[in-house]
Amino acid sequence: MNSLVIIPAFNEEKNLPQVIDEIRLFLSGFDIVVIDDGSTDLTAHAAEDRGVGVISHNVNIGYGAAVQTGFTYARQNGYTTVLLMDGDGQHDARDGLTLVRALTEQAADMVIGSRFQGKNPYKTTFARVVGKNLFSLITYLVTHRSFVDITSGFRALNGRAIEFLSRNYPVDFPDAEVIIMLLLSGFQVAEAPATFRRRTCGVSMFCLSKKMYYPFKAMLAVLIVIMRVVFKKEPRHVG
Repeated sequence: MNSLVIIPAFNEEKNLPQVIDEIRLFLSGFDIVVIDDGSTDLTAHAAEDRGVGVISHNVNIGYGAAVQTGFTYARQNGYTTVLLMDGDGQHDARDGLTLVRALTEQAADMVIGSRFQGKNPYKTTFARVVGKNLFSLITYLVTHRSFVDITSGFRALNGRAIEFLSRNYPVDFPDAEVIIMLLLSGFQVAEAPATFRRRTCGVSMFCLSKKMYYPFKAMLAVLIVIMRVVFKKEPRHVG
């Protein structure tokens, strides 16, 4: 299995060493690449010191752009399985193989690691719960598919999804729109339980200003995705 962990990172100098060490411990068969999205700290050096490949953006251009850079790298280098993990230490690498196995077990092109399933569901703020439920509802209305944790960034993807998303990934915070895009384009998306932890260092990408505009931006992005697929400007997956 030709497998890659993609870690999009912005100012994660303090968290990355532990994240990389954990991946190597529990996912020893995976290569690792860090996408440094214009960090102002020593994120790139932290990855390089651990012997990990780094692709750096000169400026911060957004989470979605960083992920697409990672998918493009995966496609160009022939990886057939990708595990997408955050650089803040919230994702538990021990769950990585569970998500990858679920690609086959659930006949899915992408599997979302759900922090709200399993024995110890993740506790989050009321505002985040409202946002999650809102976009879950929108996704259900558009695709007639229900998801518990639509905003999770912990995801496993197969080669077909990697190929497609390397050319069609939204910028900024591409949560619901990616799932809708895949489903409307004929791909299969599933969920599996995953353990999430609290961030110990640094600041989340969802700073206050982004929290304010995110719901409006995301709803607009969903509408654009629907229009692109309906008017057949998106290639549909066959097979």
